[in-house]
Amino acid sequence: MGVFALIVVLLWILQTLFFAPVIVRYVPWLGFCLDLLLVLLAVAYLWRLIKFLRTRLLWKIKRRLFLAHIFIGAIPVFLVIFIFWISALLFYYQLSYYFISNQIGIHSAQILALNLSFREGLQELMTQNPAPDPGALQDALDTDARYLLAAYPSASITLSFRDVKTDRRVVYVNQGSSVSRAKEYEAPRWLGDREFSGLVIEDTHSSDDKKRRLFLKSFVSSDFQHDIPFSLEVSVPFDRYMLDRLKAALGQDMLLAKHVTRPGIGGMFQNAEIPAENVIDSTIDSASSDLAPSPPYPIFLFPVSWDTGTEIDLSDSQVLLVELSTAKLLHNLFRSENTTGKMIFGVLQIIFAFFLIVELASIVIGILLTKSITNAVHNLDRGTEFVKRGDFSHRIVVRSDDQLGALAASFNQMTEYVQHLVKERVQKERLERELEIAKEVQERLFPNRIPKMTRMEVAGICLPARTVSGDYYDFLLLGEHELGLALGDICGKGISAALLMANLQATLRSNVMNAKRSQGQDGEKDVAGVVERVNSQIYSYTAANKFATFFYALYDDRRQTITYCNAGHNPPLYFNGGRIRRLSAGGTVVGIFADSKYEEETVQAKTGDVFVAYTDGIVESMNEYGEEFGENRLAGLIEENRHLDANSLKEVIVSQVLSWTFAEERDDDMTLVIAKIVDPREINGDTSSETLG
Repeated sequence: MGVFALIVVLLWILQTLFFAPVIVRYVPWLGFCLDLLLVLLAVAYLWRLIKFLRTRLLWKIKRRLFLAHIFIGAIPVFLVIFIFWISALLFYYQLSYYFISNQIGIHSAQILALNLSFREGLQELMTQNPAPDPGALQDALDTDARYLLAAYPSASITLSFRDVKTDRRVVYVNQGSSVSRAKEYEAPRWLGDREFSGLVIEDTHSSDDKKRRLFLKSFVSSDFQHDIPFSLEVSVPFDRYMLDRLKAALGQDMLLAKHVTRPGIGGMFQNAEIPAENVIDSTIDSASSDLAPSPPYPIFLFPVSWDTGTEIDLSDSQVLLVELSTAKLLHNLFRSENTTGKMIFGVLQIIFAFFLIVELASIVIGILLTKSITNAVHNLDRGTEFVKRGDFSHRIVVRSDDQLGALAASFNQMTEYVQHLVKERVQKERLERELEIAKEVQERLFPNRIPKMTRMEVAGICLPARTVSGDYYDFLLLGEHELGLALGDICGKGISAALLMANLQATLRSNVMNAKRSQGQDGEKDVAGVVERVNSQIYSYTAANKFATFFYALYDDRRQTITYCNAGHNPPLYFNGGRIRRLSAGGTVVGIFADSKYEEETVQAKTGDVFVAYTDGIVESMNEYGEEFGENRLAGLIEENRHLDANSLKEVIVSQVLSWTFAEERDDDMTLVIAKIVDPREINGDTSSETLG
C-alpha cells in the first residue's frame, strides 16, 4: 500500500506541474481518477493515523480516565457555563431592547401629552376674527416652548395653518428653534388630520445622509369645529441629550450610528465594526480612544419615514448600539443604592464561592481517586511483567483497604501459591525422575531371561499400578535340574513397597544360595526353612506394620516334583488332569512375627500340568459395575486355554484382566507366574518374561 500511495502521489505531482493542460484537453478523466485516488489514500492514512494515536494514547488507564473526566466532567460543565452565559447575554439583549423601546414610548407619550396641551392653549387664539394676531401666536408658542425645552432642550414646536384671506400656508416656530426651514415646512400628507407620536427619520426635504436624523415627533391637528384648521408638530431630536436620558434610565452606554446592517448568526457576540464617520452621537467619553471595554451590540429601532409614513429600510436607518457586558449586567441588577440587590448579590457571591470550593474539592478528590486507581492498575501490570519473566517472588505493596487493595492482595496470594506450585512441580519432577530411575533399577531385579528346563516352561509378568511395583516374582536357577519360583506381594505401594521388595529379593536369594550349599546335591529340599529365615530377617529390619505375602516353590526337573511353602499368599492354582488344587500349605505372612513356623508340601508333577501363581491385583480388578474378576473366572479362563504354552497363556490372562478393568489407573499391582509341565520334545527354545510399567 505504501508503494502504491507513493506512485499515486508522484503521478499526481507530475500531472499537476507538467501535464495538466494535455490531460485536461485529451484525457480529463485521468486527472479526476488521480484526485479521487489521492483523496481515498488520504482518508485511509488518516484513519490509520487515528487508530495509531488512539492505540498509543488510550493504552494507559491513566490517559483513558483523564479523557473520561474531560468528556464526562469538564466539557459538560464548560458547555453549561457557556450556555448560561450566552442565554444571559441574549436575555440581557432582549431586555435592553424592551427597555429602550419602552423608554422611547414613554418619551413619545410625554411629547404627545405636551403637544395636546399646547393645542388646547392655541385653539382660543386661532378663533379670533377676522384673523389670529401673529404676535400673540408667536408669544403663545414661545411660552409653550419653555415648558417643552425644560424637558427637552433641543426640541422645537411648529404651528402650521392656512390663511383664509391669502390662502397661503403660515408657519410659526418657537424662538431659538433649530428649525431653519419654516418657509418650506409642510406637514406630510400621509398624516392627514390624525394624531401621531413616535420615532421618525426626517427625510422630507433632503436625501442627504447628514441631514437625515432621528426624531421623536408628535403631530396633532385642530378640532374639526374650528374655522381655521391648524396643525401642531413637536419635534425632539434623537441626540446626545436623549441618549443620556436613556443611559440614566438603563445604566448602559449607547452609541447612535448610521449604515449598520443587521448581523448574522452570532453577530451579536462579535465586535461591531463601525467607522468613525458613521458615528452620530455617543454617551461614551470622546477622550477615550475606544468606545467601551465591551463591544457594542446593535439594536434596530425601526423608525418611520416622515416623508412616506413607512418603516425605513434597515440599511438606511440610524441604529442604536448598546453596550452589553457581564459587569454592566451585574451593576444594573445589583446597584449599590438598592439594599435588597446588595443582599442578593452577597448571597450569590457566597453561593458562587461555595460552589467554587466544592468544584475545586471535587477536582482534587477526582485526581486522588484516579491516581489510586491508575497506581493500582500500574502495580498489577508491573507485577504481571515479573510473573511473565518467571519471578514469582515479587509482591505488590497494598496501600488501601478497598476492592483494589483486595485485588492486589489476591495477586500477592496468587503469586505465592504459584511460587509454591512451581516449587512443588520442580520437586515432583525430581521425584518422577527418581522414580524413573527406581523403575529402571527395579526392572533389572525382575528376571530378564527365563531359565531353560527339560520338562518345564515358565513365564512371568508384573504390571505396576504406579511407576514402581510392590509385587515381586523371581526365577532362581539352582543348578542344572532345579528351579526356584518366588512370588511376593508387599504391603503398600510406591517407593517403600519397592524398597521392601528389593530387600525381600536379596534376602531370598542369599538364603536360597546358603540352603543350596548346605544340603548338597542330593539332600532334602528345605523350602520351609528358607521361608522361616526370610521371615526372621524381614522382621528384623522392617517396621511392625510392614509385611509381605510370599510364595516360594522349588521344582526338581529330575524327580519332576514341586516343593512349595505359602506364607499367607493367594493360593496358586495347580491344574492336574481334570482337577484344580490350591497350594495353601505353609504359614502366616512374613515380617509380622519373628519365630513364625512354616510347612512345606511336595506335589508330583505330570506332563500337561499347569501351575499359576498370582497376586490379588489379578482377581480383585473391577469392572464398571463394581464386580471383581475373581478366582473362579481366572480358573475357568485357564481351564479353557491350558493347551497353550506358558507364554501364550500369560498373554491371554493379562488381556482378559485388562479388558475387564474399568478404571484407567489400577488400584493394585498385577503379577502373574505361570509354569507348565511339558514333554521335552515340545520345548522349542527360550521364553522371555516381561515387566510392564
